[in-house]
Amino acid sequence: MFPGIDHMKAQQLFHYCGKATARLIQRDYVRLELEKQIKILKKIGDKNYKKKIAELETNISAAIELEKTLKGHHAEEDVYHKKLTEKVDKLHKRLGVFLEGRDSRTQRIRDLEKKIMHQLSSKTQKINLVKNDIKKLEKMHKELSKTGKYKKKLQMVDQRVAQLKGRMRQLAAA
Repeated sequence: MFPGIDHMKAQQLFHYCGKATARLIQRDYVRLELEKQIKILKKIGDKNYKKKIAELETNISAAIELEKTLKGHHAEEDVYHKKLTEKVDKLHKRLGVFLEGRDSRTQRIRDLEKKIMHQLSSKTQKINLVKNDIKKLEKMHKELSKTGKYKKKLQMVDQRVAQLKGRMRQLAAA
């Protein structure tokens, strides 16, 4: 019905609010009874005062007992509230650690992706450079072979082409 509200905790909250309200009503009722008894006692003459005093003493002791139980319940609820607060703090810390870990993981993933993309882009660039060098050398090889004069240069170009082709195979395999 209400998104984002934990129904179990809300039920618990209403339960304790109801208990506290009932205790306050009891307390007010006993206090009103005491006030009535005191008013009656003030109005009474000497006839029934012993009976009324005994009744007043029982009402006073009942009120004191009620106050003691209310105080005990209040102490129990304070302990319970303290435990809940500690649990909430502990869970809040865990959530903070989790969120920090998640943020650092996403940052590391981004860094690794950048590194891989850089490696791949630099690898393709290197392969393209080697291909261009091979094309230039093959063109030079054709021109030198047409003239037939520069056999030493032709051998050097052939060696360099072989080296570059080996380098290109290494780059492609890596």
